[in-house]
Amino acid sequence: MDNSKTLVLVVAALFLGLMVGILGPKMFGSKPATQQVTQQAPAPQAQAPGTNYNLQISELKRQLQSNPNDVGLLVQLGNTYFDSNMYPESIEAYEKSLALKPGNPNVLTDLGVMYRRNGQPDEAVKRFRMAAEADPRHFQSRMNLGVVLFYDLNDVSGAREALENVLKIYPQGPNADQARQLMAEVDRALGQ
Repeated sequence: MDNSKTLVLVVAALFLGLMVGILGPKMFGSKPATQQVTQQAPAPQAQAPGTNYNLQISELKRQLQSNPNDVGLLVQLGNTYFDSNMYPESIEAYEKSLALKPGNPNVLTDLGVMYRRNGQPDEAVKRFRMAAEADPRHFQSRMNLGVVLFYDLNDVSGAREALENVLKIYPQGPNADQARQLMAEVDRALGQ
């Protein structure tokens, strides 16, 4: 393949990724995929071209030196650690933000994902339940709860109950479809 074709493909891929990142959450009513829990902990992702997480982390830490109780900066730091697959550091930043401003369901859910990826599924479950309590309509925390109960803790009946709760809140639409797909897998495990 010649250089011009390669360049066109790279530009097209970058544009497509940008559009999915911008439009995906609006179209599906959820946070970007960083908050999503998958069946197994994903392999570390390569940094997006031009992304320098170390530089971002250094800048956020510098800003936090003069303003250590800035919840927004702590969440940004947690998100940057999240994106760079630095689980313990992300957990620490999210926990600090929640100590200052408890109950943010999005932060609690991201924290749960980080606990799961850090090999602490019980802590993940705790945070997903806290997020669902803070916002009873918070889809991602409830869905993640079902995933971790099923795949990590082998709590099939607990996973089924979590997914039933998702379907009570979201009986139709893409959220319901996602929950029903996992529910079918749970039911197969239960022998139903």
